[in-house]
Amino acid sequence: MRLKSLKTGITVNVAFVVLLAVGLTDFVFLQIAEQKMVHHHVASARAWIKQLAGTGVIENIRATAGWNIAGPESGGISAMLVSAGNSETQIFGTFSEPLSETIRATHKQAVSRQKPQIVFCGRIWGVLGPKSQYALISRPVPETGRVVTGVVPLFSVYGAMRATQKMAFGYLLFNIVLLVSFGAWRISRMVTRPIDRLIRNTDAYQASEPLEWFSEKQKDEFGRLSGALNQMLSRIEADRRRLKQSLASLEQANQQLKDAKNDIVRAEKLASIGRLSAGLAHEIGNPIGIVLGYLGLLKSRCVAPEDQTGMDYIHRAESEIQRVHTIIGQLLDFSRKCGNKPDLLDFHDLIREVGEMLACQPLFSNIDFQYRLNAQNCRIYADADQVHQVLVNLMINAADSIRQSGNARAGEICLSTRCIFDARLRRAHDPPAGFIALKIRDNGAGIDPQHIEQVFDPFFTTKAPGKGTGLGLSVSYMIIQQTGGDITVASPKPGATEMVLRLPLAAGAGQKSQSRGENKDKGENGWQQ
Repeated sequence: MRLKSLKTGITVNVAFVVLLAVGLTDFVFLQIAEQKMVHHHVASARAWIKQLAGTGVIENIRATAGWNIAGPESGGISAMLVSAGNSETQIFGTFSEPLSETIRATHKQAVSRQKPQIVFCGRIWGVLGPKSQYALISRPVPETGRVVTGVVPLFSVYGAMRATQKMAFGYLLFNIVLLVSFGAWRISRMVTRPIDRLIRNTDAYQASEPLEWFSEKQKDEFGRLSGALNQMLSRIEADRRRLKQSLASLEQANQQLKDAKNDIVRAEKLASIGRLSAGLAHEIGNPIGIVLGYLGLLKSRCVAPEDQTGMDYIHRAESEIQRVHTIIGQLLDFSRKCGNKPDLLDFHDLIREVGEMLACQPLFSNIDFQYRLNAQNCRIYADADQVHQVLVNLMINAADSIRQSGNARAGEICLSTRCIFDARLRRAHDPPAGFIALKIRDNGAGIDPQHIEQVFDPFFTTKAPGKGTGLGLSVSYMIIQQTGGDITVASPKPGATEMVLRLPLAAGAGQKSQSRGENKDKGENGWQQ
């Protein structure tokens, strides 16, 4: 039986209740029996004193050797005090010396009152507590003018009660064990066994199976509990079926959202490619023209191995053809549909790749790219196509802002990175490896402060009709959030825009923070100026 089981608790409580009930009953009966025995003993002694005072026994006592306290004629009296008028009190027998003054004072009080009285004095341990040691029975004898006080010890009464109580305790202990065992057995059958059955049925319960908690014939609380539990299980099963249906609907809706997101991403890619189509035609046309020109020169001259000029023309033609091939390959890679396949990437290499691809486009002519890629760790785990698209969108927006400002001939796009490992900057959900932050700063037209909160809203654009879909920043924000990062935008001063892209570093990339020496040439928040 487990120490903290319900059966143990019931047994302990039943034992406590039975012990308390039997103990209180025994206490009450002991008090009543003790009181009756004391009264019976005192009544016997009182009758004997009455008989003694009216006869010539006292004269016989004087004539004989004294009071025989051990004899049957004593009536349970150990001593007697006899007084006649103002004569000296005569004492026959013995009593406790410490109580002599109390006994004498009680006798004198009886002599002065000339009335019968019974006084209890002294303290001695009885059966269950301290009790009176003596009973002083005083009786005046009008015929002789005497007052007789008998000292009745109560030791024998308490001794007889204790002897009887020893046997009674044995019976009480037997009754307690019997009652506790029977009570625990009955309560176990009525309470604990049904509960054990309930636990076993609950442990073995399988969904969509009928469960009989208790007997259907039971009309008590357990029967009502069985009905309530079955109703609860029915509701749970119905809720579970509805939850399955809801989960299936949510999964379907989630898949539809993913498909829609991929469609939006591809639509934005196509829009970006459309904007680059003019530059593509221009960049393809120029190399082809150059190649045709050089080929014409080669046709007009015979190129010998020692002809360095001819060889130079050939090398130039090969270089331009390779340039066409590189541009077309990059654009084709960019236009492929994103499959969201994350991989370990070098973020700095990706930034340079996008910058080099865009630098030769007409939109970015006369725009100076400045690279300050100072992050010590640049390994990220993300989808290369998606990050590629985000960088293209952000740089195209920067170029458009520079064009709108009229500062196209002196445009600058500064790309700077740094690692963020400061624990004070970490949020609760940030990864332990820290972040790499890319700031794209341009010297364009800036952003109106009232539009800062709207730049990431879908279809929001400040460009002229036909110049943008309003989805670029929205799609970029969605992609970066899916990767575990974020994008913020600011316009710290008129004619400048700063886009800060934060991406989580790959696990195990290291957590060395920027030292003070490395930041001495850097401005606010550790960015190099």
